[in-house]
Amino acid sequence: MWRFSGNIGYSCGECQSSGVISIDDFDIECVGGGERQMGPELCYELAYEFSCPDCDNEISLKFYVYEYPVNCLNFIDNQSSGAETSGAPDFEYLPELYSAEDILHLYSSIKELVMTLRDNPYLLRDISHREFEEVVAELFRAKGYQVDLTKRTRDGGKDIIAIHTDHFGIKSKYFIECKHYAESNKIGVDVVRTLHGVKNTKDGPNKTIVATTSTFTEDARKFVDSEMSSKWDMSLADHDEIVRWLQSYR
Repeated sequence: MWRFSGNIGYSCGECQSSGVISIDDFDIECVGGGERQMGPELCYELAYEFSCPDCDNEISLKFYVYEYPVNCLNFIDNQSSGAETSGAPDFEYLPELYSAEDILHLYSSIKELVMTLRDNPYLLRDISHREFEEVVAELFRAKGYQVDLTKRTRDGGKDIIAIHTDHFGIKSKYFIECKHYAESNKIGVDVVRTLHGVKNTKDGPNKTIVATTSTFTEDARKFVDSEMSSKWDMSLADHDEIVRWLQSYR
């Protein structure tokens, strides 16, 4: 995909007053085309007409730009009058943007989805809640954790159970609560308190983590920093932290 870009400089033919006009200010219209050996050739008219601000001379900046083959700038015909010009329209190529629906059609595994989100983190909020849980689980699995993605229940606090075994064979258990929220929907202190309560149950984890596509309220962060018995009890991973996790995925 592409769009027109660039700037056109002009010098008035009457008084030599000069200036620069952005291509974004031009009127752009596809005015025709035809078939050639490698497909269609399209012609665009780019026009900007105005009076010189110093002498009122009528100036017409006009270019005919030919696209051939598709997505390639082939030829530019400058038909400007009333002023000398410098510069010319150009093509600015844009990255292909995919929706979450496109991703699910194009990629057949969670590993491929994680790699796509790593390269296109703006899609993170477009996937479903369950897919977000699967992505977080895969991120931990890739770091060597034994991961259990639990069934959807109402009890909370156990979206993902991750077991880490260190070099001495000592195991640590993590409970990870995933919240796939909109950017404006911050995680409040109630979620943090509930997860902290789960940590203190029989066979509970050594550590808990809240992972979200949003962020946390000040009260939620204050509870973790000031009201827990240890700063090691819980970690809060907001949208930016999840993006960093994705960028480290291999």
